Amino acid sequence: MHYTGPVVRPPHEANSILLEVTVGCTHNHCTFCTFYHDTPYRLAPKSQIEADLQEAKFYRPDAKRLFAVGGDPFSLRTAKLVALAEQIHQYFPNINIAMYARISSMFNKSLDELKQLRALGINDLVIGVESGDDEVLAYTNKGYNRADILRECQKLEAADISYRVIFLGGLAGKGNGLRNADNMASLLNQLHPTHMYMTSVAIQPESPMYQDVRDGKFIEASEQERIEETLSLVAQLEHPITLLGQSVANPVNFIATLPEQKAELVGELHQVLQQFSDQDEAHLRRQREQLRNI
Repeated sequence: MHYTGPVVRPPHEANSILLEVTVGCTHNHCTFCTFYHDTPYRLAPKSQIEADLQEAKFYRPDAKRLFAVGGDPFSLRTAKLVALAEQIHQYFPNINIAMYARISSMFNKSLDELKQLRALGINDLVIGVESGDDEVLAYTNKGYNRADILRECQKLEAADISYRVIFLGGLAGKGNGLRNADNMASLLNQLHPTHMYMTSVAIQPESPMYQDVRDGKFIEASEQERIEETLSLVAQLEHPITLLGQSVANPVNFIATLPEQKAELVGELHQVLQQFSDQDEAHLRRQREQLRNI
């Protein structure tokens, strides 16, 4: 198998075939992200994809899931995604094809095109929404706004394409976490993602946001504020969803299926906050400063 630069995949794809389709990210300008900062965007050659599929078929003939590697393979034109799916199905006729997708990569795909992709097995997209707050989305240079997220995710739902979202706590900075939680919750309560990865930003030296921190333009949220933000978001969610909060960047780790485990998780987070000390704050802060990814 051929890979260029970092291979970034969501945890649930650990046992999937990882097929390089694109390299780098089409956007690569989010102020907190360093995943692809030194990896220029390009497409993987069709001959390379063919060779990798042959290898994957030899070692994993009964595989049921394939994850298209790259920061945003869904940005490819519909015709290219159709050709990719057809190429994959020559080796794995019934496999599910998942990938990362940016909200902006859906702008130029019609509902009929999305339905065509769904019929070809492209499903279970992972979308780094990060926030439902327009101020946060603009500051972090995500390249889209809250209305875009709502419109494009509703389009996915109309096409019967399931998707998972990523929430990146702490992006709103000191004193703004509860507002950010309110806006993310009100957005999600209009949508139906199957899962949400919940983590908390660790600002890296290579990122533009790091310079803002050094210049005093951005003040990071405390660890206690991050827990309060998480609690507020969870407490407001109304639709069934699985929350995946297992990350080294999280002050508190958890997995919960809502609504069944909502009261239990809310209670646990309340308890953590009631017992939270200055020592806890200092310890978690030291851990965050040692992290080498977002």
